[in-house]
Amino acid sequence: MDFQEFHITGVDKEHIERDATQINAYKFPLLLSGKPDDLWIKFMHQAYRISSFSKKRQYVVVGNLVTLIVFADDNMQIQLDFFKELVTMANDEYRKMLSRKDEERRAEEERKRRELETIQRLRSEVDRLKF
Repeated sequence: MDFQEFHITGVDKEHIERDATQINAYKFPLLLSGKPDDLWIKFMHQAYRISSFSKKRQYVVVGNLVTLIVFADDNMQIQLDFFKELVTMANDEYRKMLSRKDEERRAEEERKRRELETIQRLRSEVDRLKF
């Protein structure tokens, strides 16, 4: 299966805005190179949960945007670098999952092929049976 990796390509500057849920918080939308599916997003969430990064910020993925909730005094480069790493980790896990599925598919095809060979061998042996 082909998989086109996702990358953070920039910031949607026009949609940086105040976040009303917290004092001094802002929505900081990062642009992804495409729109990931739910499974890829799940892998990103897993990478986020296991990360020991001390300045994690809340985020949401909608369409091709990863919107962070940041504070005015946050170092945006550090946040960007952290989320770039999360995207890389999600890409890696997604690729591994696709590889596992491909291996399972090939193993199933091989099992079916061997089964068909066995059936054909048994059928050919029928002709040699003496009744």
